[in-house]
Amino acid sequence: MTHFPIQLIFPPQAHFTQPYLALPCIKAWLQEAGFDDVQLEDQAVESYDRFLSADYLRWAVRRVEARMPIGGFEGRDELDFGDLEAFRAAAETAVSGHALSARVEDAKAVLRGEDFFDPGKYVPAARTLFHALRVVSAAWFPTRLTAHNFTMRYSIERSDEVLAATRDEDQNPYLSYFREEVLPRLVERAPRVVGLSIIYGSQLIPALTLGRLIKEALPDCHVTAGGGFLAYIGDKLLSRPALSACLDSIVFHEGEKPMADLCTALRDGGPSADLSGIGSLGWFDHGGPLGEVRGVKNHAAHPVSLNDAPVPDFDGLPFETYFSPDVMLPYDVNRGCYYGECSFCTLPTVIGPGYRTRKAETIVSHVKELKARYGRSNFTFVTDCLPPGMIAELPVALIEGQADIKWWCDARVEPRAYTEEGARNLYESGCRKLLFGFETAVPRLLRLMKKGQSPARTLEVANNCNDAGISVTFYAMVGFPSETVAEARETLAFLQANAAGATPPGPIREVSLQTFHIDEVAEIFRDPQTYGIEIVHDDQADLALYHDYRASSGMSQLEAAEMFDEVMAGLRESLPLFHEDTIFYFMQKSHYFLHLARGTAPDDFIAECRAAGLARRDQLATEERSLGQLGAPAGLISCERAFRATEAVRRLAHPLARAARPDFLTGTYLPALEAEAAQELGCLPPERRILAYAPGATEFVELSPDALALLNALTAAGTVDGLIEDLTGGGSSQDLPSAHRDKLHTFLHDLHDLGLITPTA
Repeated sequence: MTHFPIQLIFPPQAHFTQPYLALPCIKAWLQEAGFDDVQLEDQAVESYDRFLSADYLRWAVRRVEARMPIGGFEGRDELDFGDLEAFRAAAETAVSGHALSARVEDAKAVLRGEDFFDPGKYVPAARTLFHALRVVSAAWFPTRLTAHNFTMRYSIERSDEVLAATRDEDQNPYLSYFREEVLPRLVERAPRVVGLSIIYGSQLIPALTLGRLIKEALPDCHVTAGGGFLAYIGDKLLSRPALSACLDSIVFHEGEKPMADLCTALRDGGPSADLSGIGSLGWFDHGGPLGEVRGVKNHAAHPVSLNDAPVPDFDGLPFETYFSPDVMLPYDVNRGCYYGECSFCTLPTVIGPGYRTRKAETIVSHVKELKARYGRSNFTFVTDCLPPGMIAELPVALIEGQADIKWWCDARVEPRAYTEEGARNLYESGCRKLLFGFETAVPRLLRLMKKGQSPARTLEVANNCNDAGISVTFYAMVGFPSETVAEARETLAFLQANAAGATPPGPIREVSLQTFHIDEVAEIFRDPQTYGIEIVHDDQADLALYHDYRASSGMSQLEAAEMFDEVMAGLRESLPLFHEDTIFYFMQKSHYFLHLARGTAPDDFIAECRAAGLARRDQLATEERSLGQLGAPAGLISCERAFRATEAVRRLAHPLARAARPDFLTGTYLPALEAEAAQELGCLPPERRILAYAPGATEFVELSPDALALLNALTAAGTVDGLIEDLTGGGSSQDLPSAHRDKLHTFLHDLHDLGLITPTA
């Protein structure tokens, strides 16, 4: 048989805690089809590992100093809105960059090792990585790379901007990364087909950057792409022939059979093979008159029978590189959605036609095989929602089959299935966390959403799961068409009243909150009149998935963004998992679950975090003896600046300012709002302040000269008791004048709340 190497690559940017499922499924299918040289790469996590390295961060600091020297902001009469982000990036890098480069390798080791389970070590490590990514972003300003997103100044809604981004050497960090770390190996291997999985919009520019570089370096290699995001915009990509510089073809919906058919055609027919008969494939035809390129979309392929699909093959993925001490394996128990009625939802469209599920015995057999092959017993069951029959059958099959795994998944509210007994069976089968589509506590909105549920029945399901020991997360949204401010606050009040931190405690431990967005696949987009909205089209956004709209009633999009901030602030006060630094566990996807999988009960986990001193405000009393053995954090760094960095951050967090920049969820932004934001938020006047940073211990903090002098004196004295002895000549705080004593205590408490004085060893 002809040697036919295939490379399947998961491109940046996607979260770095666990592998993704699509390519392991395709690899297993290809191997069953007779292709014996198929390799996997997860360049999402590999690139994070490179960027979050000591030598890369040192390079990034030098690049920031050259591109945006902090001294360039000195002597200005004011700082206008357009310069706020650059000032923040330069100021934070100047005060933290060198310390972060010295700490980043140890921080990665904590997240990958046994120290992960010690909150006192985990939180500083997680904070170090988050701050290090700010330095990476500053090096490529105005590009922003976080643990959850990648955006550039280029809109992913415009094909000409996307293509320009793939060539921008100054702002695209993946150009040099791919050239140095990926292309040399690919050129040596010379694959005949490279498949890219694009699940998120944040992957589009990096994936097309890599595709273009591969096509330039390996002209005989066929570059194809698939994944959930392309199921939405694939037709639009095909209508833009210029994108053929990056891709040869696009696989729509599930990719197993189309990829096998594509590889067979290319193996047997070479680069000029006829692709017109391959189901669910779109491709660029270069055979038009005068060399014209046109996009062609073939007929849809038949859905895959999941019970006949092989066990996913994760061989070749860098398990030790993921930022977790244990890798959770994803496994799809079904595809599609058995309910499929929610008016805002588009997820069933991503997978393709029809709802399909695996038999319970097939699932048990597969997870046991995966557990034996990879030595991993933690699983994410990839599903839009478990159907009632599977809620009853799967736990019994897992228990009787002695699978001995721990797992979590998304779920739909099904009161007849999530009974007390049903929840106990789920827990016994290894289920430790469920995420329910709650959305809102307002019955009127639930009817508009076609959710087929009520707040009371949702709470009943959540209580049954919580009582069984399963941690409950609610998905919620703000800004559904016609939702009022009062209704949004009604939802917040419901969540707060039923939070695990309420009195009496409720079942809700996490809330995944989003603002409402309209995309082209949802029923709301197809029938806007029913929902009282007018879609605002942008003729230049030829790749747009999400759209702006005007609502005839309820909150505007900007008001919804403001309400999002209010609701999130309320949740952070009410949910134990959102308190203080414990939110890092929520932000890292599977990290909280790993504690549950290890046997820690949800309430015990919160208690461990508090015992480690993460909820500082809950622990510090006002008495002097609570302060005595506290001291300044090690390695405190401070720099004087011409403007208030915290005020720059506050203005950049304004909903109007956020709307003028790439959105966290969609990657879209409204540059036309830049001028409006500048007028609304004004210029920043000069005010000399001190920006302080204690590596791993706190966020960036702004100080007055008096506060810095106190911290320096505290550093020299060692502890608060030592400082008071120095101030009183060996006495106690009672020897200070009462006014001075009160001011000192207030000052020290404020510094403690900021994380700038901590328990000494």
